[in-house]
Amino acid sequence: MKLNSSLFITPILLFSLFLFISCGSDHDHGPTPVGLVLSASGSEIAMQDGTTVTYVDGNSIDLPLNGQLVVNIEFLSEDGDRYYPDTNDGYSLRVSADNNQILDITHPVNNNEWTFSLNGLTTGSSNLSFELWHVGHSDFESRPFQVTVSEITPE
Repeated sequence: MKLNSSLFITPILLFSLFLFISCGSDHDHGPTPVGLVLSASGSEIAMQDGTTVTYVDGNSIDLPLNGQLVVNIEFLSEDGDRYYPDTNDGYSLRVSADNNQILDITHPVNNNEWTFSLNGLTTGSSNLSFELWHVGHSDFESRPFQVTVSEITPE
């Protein structure tokens, strides 16, 4: 019995084409961010605009030893508007630290995908990174944000 190879190749090619078209890097599910803004207690603490990371105070996000900071993240569109990607469209946030002995991350906070908490475990520095995920792939990867955990002496 001789099999026609086109019967097997055609469905594979069609499926591959469907995957490529359905959610490529130019998908139309919302704006692709060019940066992000981090806020705590309603005040901005750090920002990435394009490739530049800036901090409101100093050269890092400061966190007291054994302290907690609840942080909200908003993304920046090309026109500078701040927005939250729609979780109903499959968007989610991934937050990671390069040194989990210094910094513990809890995500999400109160079932809010765009809120996380940082907990200072020991003194030192760690870098935070953020990824905006959509349907199994990353649509945006942040630059590293430095977090410094230190003992705070009362004044």
